[in-house]
Amino acid sequence: MRIVLAVFLTLFFSINIFANDKKQILEKVDDSFITKFEYGEMLYNNPRGIGCNTCHGEKAEGKKIVTFKHKYKKKIYTCDLVVPSIKNVKYEEFFKKINSKKNEKRKFKDDEVCEKLVYKANIMPTYFLVKEEINAIYTYINTLDKKRPF
Repeated sequence: MRIVLAVFLTLFFSINIFANDKKQILEKVDDSFITKFEYGEMLYNNPRGIGCNTCHGEKAEGKKIVTFKHKYKKKIYTCDLVVPSIKNVKYEEFFKKINSKKNEKRKFKDDEVCEKLVYKANIMPTYFLVKEEINAIYTYINTLDKKRPF
């Protein structure tokens, strides 16, 4: 009976030790499951709704989205909605713009009808991203032209 109890206790403690080791191994794997570059890429392409790539392009280079006509004071203006490149933006500016709800006030000249329309439209969606997500997207954008870091 003592032998059976000794074998049982040995197996029981061995299984618990193995389970704890396995848990620690899995936690390490989970920490490195996805790189910051991959996480940023995933968020850039699908943050929560419209991906950054839809407007800023696959490589964050910016692009023209639409051309439209606008009549103002009996004059017709042909306007372009051009989304800027976000490749060489400073982190502070990038961070501020991502979750801003509206553009800062800005004065326009009378002949800047298109610029005023586009600027006031503030088409940048609000994503409510946390710092870690913003940092991952910023890292992804700034390593696009470099060799992938994995």
